[in-house]
Amino acid sequence: MLYLLVAFVILLLLVTGNRGFSLLLGLGINVVAIIALLILIADGFNVLITTAIISVIILVVAIYMNVENSTTANISFKTSLIITAVILLITIPILYWSSTQGMGVEDQEELEGFSLAAGVSFPQLAIATIVVNSLGVISETSVAITSGLNEIVINKPTLTSKEVFSDGFSVGNKILSTQTNTLLFNFFATTFPLFFLMSTLNYKFGDIINDKLFGAEVLTTVICTIGVILTVPITAYQVSKIDRKKLLASSEEESQDKKDK
Repeated sequence: MLYLLVAFVILLLLVTGNRGFSLLLGLGINVVAIIALLILIADGFNVLITTAIISVIILVVAIYMNVENSTTANISFKTSLIITAVILLITIPILYWSSTQGMGVEDQEELEGFSLAAGVSFPQLAIATIVVNSLGVISETSVAITSGLNEIVINKPTLTSKEVFSDGFSVGNKILSTQTNTLLFNFFATTFPLFFLMSTLNYKFGDIINDKLFGAEVLTTVICTIGVILTVPITAYQVSKIDRKKLLASSEEESQDKKDK
């Protein structure tokens, strides 16, 4: 593990140069934030409020420490906050209806001899898991779309707001396919052991669909995908309404900073 970590740091610095230190710092802060979230939840703090606060911290670090253009960062941050709130509103009723929170029957053997009185709300914990799981892909999608649209606006400042909004869907469609595949591959990678277990126990199709662990993974993937899809129109709308003079000034400052370095 240590050798892999060292290799990761060396490769990151070789590829990104001095910027790699900023990326490592941001990554370290987010790791600490996730650990703090787990500790606070375990200590009895309200799961939803704690998750909301930590999520904002993660988004601030992930976006503002990795995006040099202030206009792009601001739009991406606003979009990410909106999508996170939407995901929260979608997740609460769906989890209540599906009842996929908590432990599945596959966990019974490992849980024997342990007390289940953890003092934590499993529905709220499931909501926190989905929200935190979606932060990375949502912020990444928003930054990518915003950056692409800003470049289009800078190169073609005469475009109307309607044309910029339309171009946002064009840029977003290309990114959506990649992000959707990422979420799909992540789903299969996560559920591989579960599929093997179900195959060994001769689960029927109905048993698989109604399994808690499988249902939770499906819901997480679907809700994250919905968040990614909603990122496209919301980001496109915000960029279409942006002050062109402010964007051009921000781009010139960024170019000047690069020359100075």
